[in-house]
This record gives sequence, structure tokens and C-alpha cells, in this order.
Amino acid sequence: MNVRAFVERRRARWQRFEQLLDALQWGARGGLDRAALDELGRLYRQTAADLAYARQQGADAQVVEYLNSLLGRAHGALYRARRGSVRSALRRFWYAFPDAVRRRHWYVWLAIALTMLGALIPFVILLVNPNAAQALVDPQWRPVFEQWKSGEQRKPGEVGLASIMSSFYFVNNSRVAMLAFGLGVFWGIPTVYLLITNGFLLGTLAGEMYHVGKLGFLLVSIYPHGVPELGAVFLCGGAGLMLGRAMIAPGDWTRSESVRQVAPDAFWMLAGSLVLILIAAFTEAFFSFYAFPSWSKFLWGTLALGLLLAYLLGVRER
Repeated sequence: MNVRAFVERRRARWQRFEQLLDALQWGARGGLDRAALDELGRLYRQTAADLAYARQQGADAQVVEYLNSLLGRAHGALYRARRGSVRSALRRFWYAFPDAVRRRHWYVWLAIALTMLGALIPFVILLVNPNAAQALVDPQWRPVFEQWKSGEQRKPGEVGLASIMSSFYFVNNSRVAMLAFGLGVFWGIPTVYLLITNGFLLGTLAGEMYHVGKLGFLLVSIYPHGVPELGAVFLCGGAGLMLGRAMIAPGDWTRSESVRQVAPDAFWMLAGSLVLILIAAFTEAFFSFYAFPSWSKFLWGTLALGLLLAYLLGVRER
């Protein structure tokens, strides 16, 4: 092989290839137009063929090393992984969360049904027999129930403890939601229990408020923060039920493989639930328990419900 002649014939091509690589790696964003990118791809293939020919013909080590370094640079520039960023992560979450909810909506509906069943049972019992409240209510919840029955609310502007309470609400509700999600791997049994017991507590409170004539007061007071808070519980519960279903009936997969199949959707549902819990915590601490007009709380809750449904049902990636 005449190395000198080979290099002279290919020199201009290799130099042009090197210039395009420099522009791609060190130039400003979007520095190469469509035609230059096409040319870069063509030169990449041609240089790869030159390297293979040079190795086959036993060319000098310097020539082989030079061509190999060019192709190494090109491969790193053309096939490098896209750098992560906060913006791309938020964009991915923005679309992946509602997509997962729509794809797994039957589990969410099941979580809603279990919670409503848990609430309906004590409510009906208290309608028939008001004296059953003492047996249904855990003593640790009695002060909370009495506070609700008194109808007392904070005056607007009294926000001294609001920031502390928002943190408390977020931590406590996040714990419940994550338990409903994470314990789903135990065949879904703990998730079912948590959903029913949370519903039972709400139904018992609603039954007592009904007998003191303040059921409407209760509903309008919890409506603003209840939309994101209960929405988060339903979503995490649905994700936990999904994990439980994967454990109970894995189909043709092993149980671990079955869980891995549903894990991405479960993760996005959990992530979205934590955002909803954060929104609920601030709403509960700074708005729901204050003596604002009932119509404003109803409007707030209805607007929150409409926006949440519009997001979950309408946001789709092109």
C-alpha cells in the first residue's frame, strides 16, 4: 500500500470531517445546519471505511491512530446521551403523570370505591343509631370531632401557625399516601385496609356532623383541600392496588418481573400524588379552616376539581 498516495487522496475529506466535528462540539447551539449534519454523517461513514481499509492494508500506525481518534470524537458527539435538566425532567413529569393515570384508571376507580364503601358503612350506622358513635370513634380522634362539631374557625389573617401546620399536613398525608402505595406489594391487602379505614373515619365524622346539623359546613370546609388531598390518596391507593394485582396474578411473568412491568406507571402516580399533597397542605393551612364565606370555599374546590380533571384527562404529549 502506498501510504503517502492514500493520505493525499483522503486528506481534504478528513480535514473537512475534523472541521465539522469542531463546529459541532465547540460551536454555539444549533451551529450546524441540516446540510452540514448530512455531510457530517456521510463523512463519518467514509472515514470509517478508510480506517477499515488502512488496517487491512497495514498502513502506518500514525494514520490508523489519527483516523481512529477522528471516529472516536465523532461517535462521542453523535451518540452521546442527552444531558438531563430540570426543565426536561419537569416536562417528562408533566406528560407522564396524567398518561399513567389514564392508562391505569380502573385501579384508581377501585381505590375510590373502597374508600366510599368504608365511609358509607359508619355513616349509615350513625343515621340509624346515633349512640353508636362512642363505639365507632377512636378516643384519640374525639377532640378533633368535637372541634368540628363546635363549628369554630380561625379568623382570616391569623396565620401564626399556618406554616407549621402546612408542614405537618404535608408530612402526615405523604406518609399515609406512601404507605398506601408501598404496602401494595404485600398482595394489596394493607392498601385495601388503609383505604377502607380512611373512608371509615370520614364517614364517622360525617355521621356525627349530620346529627348536629353541620354536615354542609363539614363538606364545604374540606372541599378546597379535599380535592387534591383525597385525589392523592386515590391515586396512591390505585398504584398500590396495581402493585398488589401484579403480585397476585403475575401471568406469564415472575412476580418480580410483573411488578417491574407496572412500576413506571406506579412511580409517576406516586410522584403526582406528592405534588397534590403539597398543594392540599398549603390550602388546608392557609384557607380551608378560616372563616371565609362558604361560597368562596365552594368556588375554590370546584375550580380545583375542574383543573385537576382537565389536566388528567386532557394533557397529552404530541
